[in-house]
Amino acid sequence: MTSERQHFWMPIPAPESKRHAFRGRQWDGTPVAESLCGSALPMARPSEMDWIQCPTCWDCWQELLERAPEPEPTCQGCPYRSGRRDPETIRAELERTESP
Repeated sequence: MTSERQHFWMPIPAPESKRHAFRGRQWDGTPVAESLCGSALPMARPSEMDWIQCPTCWDCWQELLERAPEPEPTCQGCPYRSGRRDPETIRAELERTESP
C-alpha cells in the first residue's frame, strides 16, 4: 500500500461527533488535522466511548471508495481472481480442507 493510500480512522467527538478518515498510518499528535472530507478538525486522544458513539463520516467513506484501486484483470488460470480472494473463494477453500 502506498503512502498516498494509507489512512487511519479517528473519532472526533467535538464539534461533529463523527469518525473521520485522515491521511497517514496513525495520528502523530498534531492538534489539528484535515480529514479526507476536507474538514479541519481538532485532534485529541479519543476515549473508548468516542469510538463507540461516533458514527462514520460518510463523506470520508465515499472519498475512500472513490480512491479505491481498480481491480486487476483476471489472469488466465489464477484460482483467486488475480490474488483477490472473495468470501465465496475462502468458503470453498475451507470446505475443501475440512472435508475428510
